[in-house]
Amino acid sequence: MKLSKNLTRLGLAAATAVGLVVTVAGSASANTILGVGQGAGACPANYVCLWSENGFVGKIGSNKIGAIASDQNIGDMGKLQKNDAFWDGMQDITSSVVNNTGSHVCFYEHNWYGGAEFKIGPHEQWPSVPSWINDKISSFKYC
Repeated sequence: MKLSKNLTRLGLAAATAVGLVVTVAGSASANTILGVGQGAGACPANYVCLWSENGFVGKIGSNKIGAIASDQNIGDMGKLQKNDAFWDGMQDITSSVVNNTGSHVCFYEHNWYGGAEFKIGPHEQWPSVPSWINDKISSFKYC
């Protein structure tokens, strides 16, 4: 009887561990990091990074995220939220960007890739985006 209980516990523990691995593996394919660090060097390999201030500085204030890093397209920068709901997003506040990928990236004035487009090449860094798109980026995608 005691051996049976121990085997049951072991089986449940193994099933739980397998479930966690599947969950982690499933979610590891696309990531967005809220509040990535300061400086162009804080942008991880294979990510696109955006900061609210020139010079790759992220200022957190008025319920906005100061900086993000993402390895996926983002159609609505305003919907990025931190779990505790203190940050609402990064809509229309981007002033500097890094493309740490091997692809071109297009930044857009409107959600879901509309309006004016600002395109940068692989591994480009812009400590100050052009004035016509500064504080106007609402979405971006690989292009």
